Amino acid sequence: MEGVVMYRYRCVQCRTTSPPVLTRAALAQERQSHRILVHGGHIPDGEQIEKPPRFSFFDLPREQQIFGTLLVLVIVVGILIRVT
Repeated sequence: MEGVVMYRYRCVQCRTTSPPVLTRAALAQERQSHRILVHGGHIPDGEQIEKPPRFSFFDLPREQQIFGTLLVLVIVVGILIRVT
């Protein structure tokens, strides 16, 4: 699922990582379930929330960078022509 932020819960005590989830609410549920089932409701030391690095325009292939830039340029020029 490219372009979608996926969160994972990581418990370093158990050395386990949850399956990816789409929302912070689902992540909180995953974390709480793990705490209750495995740690008796306690918060394990060193638990982590993993999320992918932020999107960067420069991570795109060069063709998509060029096409995206040209598309934005055409839209801006179209708006300027229509306004004037």
